[in-house]
Amino acid sequence: MKWRDWRLASYLALAGLFWCVAVGLLLWFLPLGSSSSSSSAGETVAGGGESFASLSGYGPLPLIIPAALCGVAVWSALRHRRLILILSTVLLGLCALLGGFSIGFAYVPAVLTLIVACLASSATRSPQGGRPR
Repeated sequence: MKWRDWRLASYLALAGLFWCVAVGLLLWFLPLGSSSSSSSAGETVAGGGESFASLSGYGPLPLIIPAALCGVAVWSALRHRRLILILSTVLLGLCALLGGFSIGFAYVPAVLTLIVACLASSATRSPQGGRPR
C-alpha cells in the first residue's frame, strides 16, 4: 500500500507560516540598519535606523503577503491539495527573489520548508515493516 506523508507536509508548512509571521513582526517593529548625521559642530552622530513601518510606502502589505502564502500552503497541505501547495511555494519563492535585496532574504527558510513540504507530499513509500505491492 502506497501513501503520502501529508502530516509531515502540513507540519513543515506550519513551520514556514510561523517563520513568516515571526519575521514579519520583527521587520515591522525592529529598526533596520543605522543612520548617521553630522551635527553643526562637525561631529558625526550615529543613531538607530528606521523601522519598516516608517519606511514602507505600502504599509504592512509586503509583510502580510508571504504570511498569507504560507497560510494557503498550510491549508493546502491539510486538505491534501498538492497543486495549490506547489503554487504557493513558487509564489513565495518569487516574493523572496523579488525582495531579495531588502526583506526577501529573511523568507528563504520558509521557502525551503515549503519545498521540503512539497517533496514530502509527493513521496510515495511503503508502510514500515511491509513491502511495496
